[in-house]
Amino acid sequence: MSGAMTVEELEHEEPQAQTGPTRHAKIMRGVVTPVFGLIAVACIVLGVLNATIWRPSTDITANAEVSGTRYIVTDPGVLGLVDDRVSLSVDGADDAVSVCVAVGSAKDVTGWVSGNPYVRVTGMSDWTALSTSRAAAQGESLAGEGDVAFADSDMWTSVQCGDGAVSVDVTDEDSSQVALVDLGADDADADVSMHWIRQSVPDFAMPFYFAGGICVVLAVLSATVFAMSPQRRRKRAAVAGAAGGADGTAESAVAEAAVEGAEGAGTVGAAAGAGTAAVAAARPRRRRRHARHGGGQATPAAESAESASETPDERAGTSSPLIIDPAARNLVADQAARSGAPAADEPADIFAAAGVTTPGDSPAGTDSADDVAEASTSVISQDELAAYFARFAQESAESAAGDGTKEEE
Repeated sequence: MSGAMTVEELEHEEPQAQTGPTRHAKIMRGVVTPVFGLIAVACIVLGVLNATIWRPSTDITANAEVSGTRYIVTDPGVLGLVDDRVSLSVDGADDAVSVCVAVGSAKDVTGWVSGNPYVRVTGMSDWTALSTSRAAAQGESLAGEGDVAFADSDMWTSVQCGDGAVSVDVTDEDSSQVALVDLGADDADADVSMHWIRQSVPDFAMPFYFAGGICVVLAVLSATVFAMSPQRRRKRAAVAGAAGGADGTAESAVAEAAVEGAEGAGTVGAAAGAGTAAVAAARPRRRRRHARHGGGQATPAAESAESASETPDERAGTSSPLIIDPAARNLVADQAARSGAPAADEPADIFAAAGVTTPGDSPAGTDSADDVAEASTSVISQDELAAYFARFAQESAESAAGDGTKEEE
């Protein structure tokens, strides 16, 4: 049988737990659980603030004041620093002077400003200010009579001019594009502004929500599972496992018992099972000995034939078939096999050796039902069973013939 313990045994295996919470449970529920709860509340509050008040703005505007120069040039990548679309605005100090903004490649812009000082827009120092620096282009200035005007040059992808101020919308499809601002006069002053509208903003609230959820789960576990003693946790897991596998354990135990019984019985048990099946198949349907057909009485010859065809179980008056245990052992036969003694040839000798009274040994030929059942449940070999049936059939035939002779006399 399997060594699995039942739920009742597991409950009574260990002594009863102490009444009231233990020191470990008090620490987990009184200290650890509140700490996790406070952290969870703080994380949730921070997440809500990052999703509402502290949420990054979608509108970004950065400004820079430029003075003492004619040209302003943005570095590659500055136009698309926040978003692909940017609105560049330039407000000059003199409204009578034309201000132009051109967008082109960095190579063409460098060629146009060669030999002239200019102001570089290098990026953003913060979310509201542009960082600038002064520089001077190498080469010689190409300005002179007959030169093409800034607005009429074919070096630019796009150009736009205005009196005193100008604004242009630029799509930074190519990161190599730069913007060139011509203030129209040397040593001019201007205010440069860039405005972006972000299509997507970073989500700083989700990490706080995730951390708060983890802290809530840890708080619940600390108040329940982690507060239990290790012995109680192991006991609960064992009880759950035993309850879940009760059906499988019972079936396994029955199967193991059947296998052990079959191995112990060996070929003797198999032969007994085959003999029992043969008896059941050869047993004729029971008939009443004193049945009347058509209101007449049965003749002595018919009664003798019926008596000869009945089996020992029917003579003994049994009303149900006998159950043969395949796990039974014939200890006498096993002892004889180990000692090398010859086995008995007659079934009667086997029954006598086992201490069983055969149907023919009872006084006046009347066998009790208990004796017949005990004899039938004895385990014998197939050859001995066949010899017994042959002898029984011979005796039945002789008895039937003797009854017929007496009737004729």
